[in-house]
Amino acid sequence: MTTLKEFTDALKYIGRLNKFSFKMLLFPDAIEDYLDAKWEMFGKSPLHFLWSCSSDKLELISGWLLANGYTDIFTMEEEL
Repeated sequence: MTTLKEFTDALKYIGRLNKFSFKMLLFPDAIEDYLDAKWEMFGKSPLHFLWSCSSDKLELISGWLLANGYTDIFTMEEEL
């Protein structure tokens, strides 16, 4: 079962994105002002940023985490 610690570790891992990677992953066609506002929100509070995301953006982030080897957050073990 995913723990709160594993979830917060995933948030730290998301923080590895630089602005260019952030743009290419989530907002490849965004105008600069829009991107800057989203990047600032992401930098101040990744959790607040995630709360503001649509489900398609959350799917992109989940896919990025999986592609980059962060699988702990997605491992759900059945308790016996």
